[in-house]
Amino acid sequence: MDTLTGTMPRQDNDINLDDLVNVVAQGAGQDLAHAETLPPAAYTSQAFFDLEVEKVFKPGWVCVGHVSQIPNVGDYFSIDLFNEMLLVVRGKDDAVRVMSRICTHRWAPLTNGCGNAKLFSCPFHKWGFDLSGNLLGAPLMDQVEFETSKHNLPRFATEVVDGFIFTNLSNDAEPLAPQIKEFSEQLKKFALGDLVMAGGIEYECQFNWKIMAETFMECYHHIGAHEKTFEIQFPARLSYIEEGSSAWTYGVVPAKSTVPTEEIQLGLHPLTDDLSELESRSFFLYLVYPQHLLAVWADRVYWFRSQPVGPDKTLLQTYLLVHPEAKNQPDYDAILKQEMGFMDMFNKEDITVNTMQQRGAETPSALPGRLSHLEKAIWQLADYIREKTAK
Repeated sequence: MDTLTGTMPRQDNDINLDDLVNVVAQGAGQDLAHAETLPPAAYTSQAFFDLEVEKVFKPGWVCVGHVSQIPNVGDYFSIDLFNEMLLVVRGKDDAVRVMSRICTHRWAPLTNGCGNAKLFSCPFHKWGFDLSGNLLGAPLMDQVEFETSKHNLPRFATEVVDGFIFTNLSNDAEPLAPQIKEFSEQLKKFALGDLVMAGGIEYECQFNWKIMAETFMECYHHIGAHEKTFEIQFPARLSYIEEGSSAWTYGVVPAKSTVPTEEIQLGLHPLTDDLSELESRSFFLYLVYPQHLLAVWADRVYWFRSQPVGPDKTLLQTYLLVHPEAKNQPDYDAILKQEMGFMDMFNKEDITVNTMQQRGAETPSALPGRLSHLEKAIWQLADYIREKTAK
């Protein structure tokens, strides 16, 4: 580390993790008027990414799904998360569980993808597990000392909050719901748990997960990346980020006063009949740390689920959630087709600049950048990372 400038060598193999963590920590206590980004190496270093996995993601609560993906008993989907191969299942008791999908015999995956099952049978030796992960039987194991109860699938702590499914891989986190109580209260009338999935698009992105989260939460980039999409109706200058808390934050993005309300909403069934004027004419950005992202509109929700894979690779899954009655509208299919096309358009606008940003962060001359007041959420996320990664 250059002790005079507080900068780091830019080649990843030259970066000492302890030095990088110290530089990251030095940014703590900044006020917004003087705030900077995290150092570029925090977005490019494999060692720092590995530290985030161990100190941010595994000890925390990671969103893996929404209840509308598994509405019925036996519904399941699989997901890979930080080298764990997971299965998310709705059991016979209607409870949602997250468990390993690796057979406890010789590690073959029980299933992939999604579907509905009465039990999970290993394709290798036909060991069978119930919907709760309990081993039901293991053929031809009667000639050895063997207790089925000792070979159940490993389970991970699971919470369903506001319809979203969270898991804690370390199994020792403090309960999530009390940490985001105010978040839940603020969104209660939108009944997020009752919404249904209208569609989704998945992208393999060549940039750090924080770059994606930061871009989602700030509207300063409307003037550039979204000049012809969002900036026209939702100019960057009108947006603002609230104070937030240690577990979550949110921002407000009002439309220009000249934009008719019917152009802001899609014409779908509203999420609630109790909309204020601001709620009718704005959308709201939410981040539950570290990576649960929502954009809440009067008649729809964009849900972004980022799956960090490496310092420069993120699997991004973007979904549109709507009121259940929306699907009964005669013009629903046409509205959905148009909106999914729009979602793909603005996602690709972000992906283009974020990919450029990642490449720039890898250059030797890259330094921490100064933040605008419109980028308050980046400052907040940086402080969250500083707190979690400090040694």
